[in-house]
Amino acid sequence: MGPAEKLRGSKSKLLEGKKILVAVSSSIGAIETPKLIRELIRHGAQVYTIATEESKNIIGEYALEFASGNRVHYKITGNVEHVSLYEICHAMIVHPATANIISKIALGIADNIVNTTATMFIENKPIFIVPSMHKNMLHAIRNHIDTLKERQVFIVSPRMEEEKVKVPSIEEIVLKVIEVLGKGSYNNGCVNGAYNKHGSQSNKKNKKILILSGGTAEFIDRVRVITNLSSGKTGYYIAEAFSKEGHNVEVIYALGKEPPYYVKSHKAITSKEMLNKALELGKDADIIVSCAAISDFIPDGFVDGKIKSNRDITLKLKRNIKVIKELRRAFPEKTIIGFKAEYGVDKNKLIEIGREKLREYNLDYIVANDLSKYYFGEEHNEVILIGKNSIMEFKGKKSEIMERVVKEILRGNE
Repeated sequence: MGPAEKLRGSKSKLLEGKKILVAVSSSIGAIETPKLIRELIRHGAQVYTIATEESKNIIGEYALEFASGNRVHYKITGNVEHVSLYEICHAMIVHPATANIISKIALGIADNIVNTTATMFIENKPIFIVPSMHKNMLHAIRNHIDTLKERQVFIVSPRMEEEKVKVPSIEEIVLKVIEVLGKGSYNNGCVNGAYNKHGSQSNKKNKKILILSGGTAEFIDRVRVITNLSSGKTGYYIAEAFSKEGHNVEVIYALGKEPPYYVKSHKAITSKEMLNKALELGKDADIIVSCAAISDFIPDGFVDGKIKSNRDITLKLKRNIKVIKELRRAFPEKTIIGFKAEYGVDKNKLIEIGREKLREYNLDYIVANDLSKYYFGEEHNEVILIGKNSIMEFKGKKSEIMERVVKEILRGNE
């Protein structure tokens, strides 16, 4: 097994089964191309590479070959590479795309392997172009870019820096590819109806997962809030774990770590915002995981402005709604998993509390932990997964624990 193969699907299976052709031209942005190739592989794609002869002066053949695990093609031979690669690949990415390459593709000029192969893909299969050049050159070829857009070519917006048009982040490029080709997420393989025949086929085994993550905040006035120290890491790792298993993940997140970039997400600050969004999105979910640290108490009243700091104030709190209770009431047939954090209790007491909450809210599973052992934000944890007929203990890295928890949840839903 080669180095590239070991990475396949390590982040998600959103591009599993997809074969993607990456074409390289002679811009300094080519030094980022191996990273792009590797990131596509991490989402399950098989990657092939073609490049112009001139690009060898910037990025070596062995670097591209190492990245993809496949040989690099620099010219068209009797094997008619432009045809054979078109036939096996679902999409083509030109990264980076120089002014020369973009102009020739727009005009249908086929004088090297990149331009020639692009003529096969245009209006037949998705092609993504990632510009990289001086800003004056971009302005000069605007008409060619507009022509390509009209012909259903996806232009991945570059970033402007130091009067140069530079390739955007690898994450932005891969996210665009996932939006068009990826399984389940976003548009199920097509955008605005284009390339529907080449889009991914829905997998009946794929489940729709809704995750509530991070710590909510409740407003005292327009400036101040009460909140907690939740890091959002647990939600991040759960989203990552479900994605690795090939499921369609959506996250509602409050304060703390943002979800993985390739997961569709929604920002919600207060518990009420989170609940309303969960009730909206939960209708389409198969499994709902509420690992957010949702405020148990909220201010009894709100000051529409900013409270003056020249005096003492007394803040009265009242009990908040229980989001997970409302979710179970709204979705009695769905699989719902809750989390329960305590502080300074022994294992038996933690299990007792977990079981009580499992019954009270009629949950399928609850994950209980003691914050006195591992506090908010730590990379390790110790949890007890409590089901209606099972108890399992996990200890170690938080990311590895959540992978095991997710596998158990999915096993219970087979």
